[in-house]
Amino acid sequence: MKTLIKSFALLASLASAVTLFAQGSFYVCKKDGTYVEYAISDIDSVSFNKPEKQEIQQPVEKTFFLYGDNVDYDGPLQYNWDENVGPSGNGVLAYPKEMSNDPNVLHPVAIFCPGGGETPNSQPTIPKRLASMGFVVFSQPSTWSGDDAIKAFDWLDQMNNDPNARFYGKLNMERVAICGHSQGGVMAQDCASKDKRVAVLMLLNSGSFDAHSGSANLTIPTGIITGHTDMAYDNAVGDFNYPANKAPMWLGIKGNEGHGYGPWGGSNCCVAWIRWHLCGETKWEKEFLQNGGQFCNANGWETKIRNW
Repeated sequence: MKTLIKSFALLASLASAVTLFAQGSFYVCKKDGTYVEYAISDIDSVSFNKPEKQEIQQPVEKTFFLYGDNVDYDGPLQYNWDENVGPSGNGVLAYPKEMSNDPNVLHPVAIFCPGGGETPNSQPTIPKRLASMGFVVFSQPSTWSGDDAIKAFDWLDQMNNDPNARFYGKLNMERVAICGHSQGGVMAQDCASKDKRVAVLMLLNSGSFDAHSGSANLTIPTGIITGHTDMAYDNAVGDFNYPANKAPMWLGIKGNEGHGYGPWGGSNCCVAWIRWHLCGETKWEKEFLQNGGQFCNANGWETKIRNW
């Protein structure tokens, strides 16, 4: 009789549990009389037998597809240079000929914004050097709005999620880089202040015009290259000195160099900055922040930093 009563009690408890299942949770009574609540979404199965201990699979850390270690020269990879592509159809896409086939080794992504009146073909050094090191880089004639760069990032993101696209599952779109020269720097700065995917910014002979407040909304590592004879010198220095800046910033003044220095002679500095802050190559930190480093008060650089 006791066994029958226990069976009825168990059936009643199970019936009650079924009702609670519909509510999204149920309760288990422990031997000490206390109850424990469980969410249905956390449970895959229920068993009256103690299961054997299962090993918890740790997520595999994703790394960057990155080659070469000297930013003064192109990397070792051959790359493609596809023209007339992108959201507006007038951009260039540079990327390694041999892409990663490892789902845990992803290509870093960057956008380069040429100066006003320039094109990807007239300022190709930075996109080509990055592509030769494993990056996927998009470049198109610049506008004043960062929204056009955001559209380009969205376009790359679509290809990263399209099973029929060449870049399916090969790009790290969670953290991306952007850099720009002159007008393109203003475009890049605007994009970086709006798009949370952007993890690092480099302005080449550039800066904002609106009382230098364009840098006030930035929180990511921001590098600025200028020269004493650069017509954008006041813009660049003004952005760096803006009192409300919160971002960690580096200002590199390259001697008496002029407005064209950034995308050419300064390309090694730009590439090193991106490799450090996007790809985690911490060896570059001392080159930017310690006196005597490659880009810190040495080799013709007059360097200032803030918010580090």
